[in-house]
Amino acid sequence: MTEDDQERTRTLGGETAPPAEPIPAAWGNFEIREKVGQGAFGEVYRAFDRTLEREVALKLLRGSGRGHDETAILQEARQMARVRHPNVVPVYGVATHEGRVGFWSDFVHGQTLTALLAAQGKLGAREATGIAVDLAKAVSAVHAAGLLHRDIKASNAMREVGGRILLMDFGLTHARTERGSWGGTPGYMAPELVIGEPASVASDIYALGVLLVHLLTGKLPTPGEKLLDVRPDLPKQLATVVERAMHPEPGRRFASAGELIAALGEVDGAAPVAVSRRNWLWAPMAGTVGAALYWFAKRGGNPSASEAHATYAQAQDQLTHYYRPRGVERAMELFQQTIQQDPKFALAYAGLARAHFLQYWQQRDPKQIAPAQAAAAKALALDRNLATVHVTLGRLYTETGRNDLAAQELNEALRLDARSAEAHQGMAELYYRQGRMADVEPALQKAIDLAPEDWRFPNEMGALYSRTGQWEKAIQAQRTALRLSPDNPRAMTNLGLVLRRAGRTSEAIELYRQAIAIEPSFNRYSNLGVALEEVGRYRDAVAALRQAIVLNPAVHYAWGNLASALAQLPDKKAESRAAGEKAIELGEKLRQEDPSNPSVLSEIGLYYARLGDGERALPLLRQAIALAPDDPELYYRAACGSELLGHRREALELLGKALAKGMARATVERNADLKELRADAQFVRLNSVKE
Repeated sequence: MTEDDQERTRTLGGETAPPAEPIPAAWGNFEIREKVGQGAFGEVYRAFDRTLEREVALKLLRGSGRGHDETAILQEARQMARVRHPNVVPVYGVATHEGRVGFWSDFVHGQTLTALLAAQGKLGAREATGIAVDLAKAVSAVHAAGLLHRDIKASNAMREVGGRILLMDFGLTHARTERGSWGGTPGYMAPELVIGEPASVASDIYALGVLLVHLLTGKLPTPGEKLLDVRPDLPKQLATVVERAMHPEPGRRFASAGELIAALGEVDGAAPVAVSRRNWLWAPMAGTVGAALYWFAKRGGNPSASEAHATYAQAQDQLTHYYRPRGVERAMELFQQTIQQDPKFALAYAGLARAHFLQYWQQRDPKQIAPAQAAAAKALALDRNLATVHVTLGRLYTETGRNDLAAQELNEALRLDARSAEAHQGMAELYYRQGRMADVEPALQKAIDLAPEDWRFPNEMGALYSRTGQWEKAIQAQRTALRLSPDNPRAMTNLGLVLRRAGRTSEAIELYRQAIAIEPSFNRYSNLGVALEEVGRYRDAVAALRQAIVLNPAVHYAWGNLASALAQLPDKKAESRAAGEKAIELGEKLRQEDPSNPSVLSEIGLYYARLGDGERALPLLRQAIALAPDDPELYYRAACGSELLGHRREALELLGKALAKGMARATVERNADLKELRADAQFVRLNSVKE
């Protein structure tokens, strides 16, 4: 966060910025080393944090004399500190000391875009569009946090040494914009701001459009002047994007930064997010028809291959929408047909490998592993530069517990295509399996930023938030996934799963039923059965779980859930034990394939506990927690297992940790296995304290 130019914000009265205050020797715990910039509301210093022993950029705001302004700034800075994005300079902290509000962030070594333009002049279409895409991703992250930037301009963006583009100075130097007030930088301000309307997402989009013009022309736009009049060499599509971003009517602009990113990605010859040799298959804007045409051109335009390209496009469409009824199966059939039509079609083998992986991932069918590996090997033999194949192999190795091989494949995918959203998603899952929880969310956020219209990545983010007990964030993420794919029964089921874990089981049951109505599946009946058991409808739960097993008898947790529901019926104890033994048999087979999967370990541990085998149960439950110490579900299962084995003190301790990490109280209150524990005086005290 630096300022190395002399742009100033003015008020409607035309007053210039007040003179800078004397350079202090220190502020709080920070040693001031040099002043690197100033604006109308404060100064920026290079400082040394004596507590953490690191260099930071420190911005000190001039005191307004109004306590409510300081409160607003502090509140907004704290919100901004929670935004984490590769193109955002993170705010480390904010405080008030000696009557001045200050906040500090990473000290970036590089130059602002203002300095870049001064040094090299106007930029080419590709370079300028690439910068705009990165900044729009940063703005999207800010908006997703419920904030506005309010001062996007060339001096508030930097190119770091090494090339990374960073957005800085998130409106923290401004009082909150209210009707009748004016804040921002002239030339970048949307028309509605000039007449006193409040800032909005649309006004940030407008400023991004102005910044793009600034990069392309070296100057701010002039009223009535068209971009192509100044730069006739630019793609017409790019001019159209700029015109929409800067439309005088806010409602006619792009509705979100994600929409702007998508439009820039479709500009021919400009944006680096467009289709390229290495990233086109996974690029969200690439589309199957464009993919087929690309491959057709690469193969020399042989008319005899056109039928294979058409079939491939159909297969890829089925795979993209694999949540549709028989989507994966149909994709497999079409990829096989493509290969018959053109045995050297590398991307058809790549698609077939991914389809087999998805079938394994959805159904836990180990018979899908060998075909997935064989198809991937064939694809790489034909073209070693297909990042998508390395992603598939990386995810397959992650799911089967071979983390070292997974890391190799996923890193190779990112080397070939750093913009592969699927590769970043794969890394996030690998980080989770490795216990690197701090790295999971940034990797998923990168995937979302690269493919903002793809439902899979907010879906995965929802799963992450669910694992860490952040229920409202999880629900919001899953609702985003469903909004992006409203006919998607998988998204419905996953939203239901989060709602159930948040204690909103009745809503979850309705979503499960909607998903089953679209396409009955093992997972949907299994989730419905668990939800029905939670609300005490045990016989209905047993019926749903039996239906799940009919659809897929090889999944351990379906038998485990059936054992749990049967245990609540007095006349079904023997059947419950048999179902539990079957769950253990299948679960142990899976544990051999994936010995470090915390969910599998905790599930098997609970099944052993239900059968009274504490010698096997407790080590598995403890190992699961050690592998994923932030997952409240694991503490909850361990608490249930300890209670079933008669270890009340340990059960209470584990349950307290589960609740502290976000486990829903409603789930605890509905669990029949914990009925006696809930009557314990220690639990009553624990519950009252946690309230």
